[in-house]
Amino acid sequence: MKSKRSAFTMIELLFVIVILGIVGGFALEAVRQYYDGIYRTQQYTQRAAEADQILEQISKYFENGISSSIVNLDRGGAAAACYGPPVSGDNNDYTVAFIGVDEDSIRGIGGRPGWSEETVLGANNTLTALDANYTAADTIIQALSLNNGSDLSHSAIYDAGSVDLDTCTRFNWNLLGGTGGYHRMDNVANPISSTVIQLNDDNNATDGHRKYLLRTGYAFRVNNGNFTMYSNFRPWLGERYTAAQNQNILGQNVAHFYADYNATDFQNDSNVSDRGLVWRLKVCIRGLDSSLNDTDARESQICRERRVHVRY
Repeated sequence: MKSKRSAFTMIELLFVIVILGIVGGFALEAVRQYYDGIYRTQQYTQRAAEADQILEQISKYFENGISSSIVNLDRGGAAAACYGPPVSGDNNDYTVAFIGVDEDSIRGIGGRPGWSEETVLGANNTLTALDANYTAADTIIQALSLNNGSDLSHSAIYDAGSVDLDTCTRFNWNLLGGTGGYHRMDNVANPISSTVIQLNDDNNATDGHRKYLLRTGYAFRVNNGNFTMYSNFRPWLGERYTAAQNQNILGQNVAHFYADYNATDFQNDSNVSDRGLVWRLKVCIRGLDSSLNDTDARESQICRERRVHVRY
């Protein structure tokens, strides 16, 4: 007669439980890694899209900027410091700033535009419009300045043929009163009319074309993940971006923003090289560490870049 085998012994049961635990642990780790991978992929796609969106927005502003006015300000948060034009390979964090041409006045609001680069500079620095209505420019500037007291008389005029000084001095980024890159207006004794502007004598005014109206500076700064655009401030009046009327957050979880240019880009294309430079804009978004937390580590950052023709 065969003897019946008894049930699992305690040792055998414990052994089975251990085996099942090990197998279950591997299975859980595989599932965790699978879902971690899905989350990382989703986050990478989302953050890359955010970087592209930021570049799309700021490119429109850089396109209407003056290449020779682009500077690095306030490295590492230091106040009131100008470090000159951005340099390729410099990975320090700066506030990138420039002065933009008033494209809104060039487009106008009906009839003749508020501004045109085609002007005549007469005796005593008198600027006469050939096909523009300065009164319309004044109306546009007041409408866009958010009631900060700005109008045409508080604007400035960039002369493409003006003396080529150090950028920090030329556009008064260092707040030392430099006026080498622009003209201000002498409207106290000579009020602005629809066709005539009287310039003051603090610039080497030239009797040529390509004079552009300046309404505001622009600055872009990364601070604790927030990427902020500053506008409605006027460097030629000694105003810093920190006092700007407009401060708009364009993105979050941003680690770095850089701008630089390669002097050889399109150097044989006169249609481009005669009008500004091609700049590279680069935005880096925070990545994820091994625990799926946000990190500023460079090896984990998600960076996107775009080349932009800064036209003036």
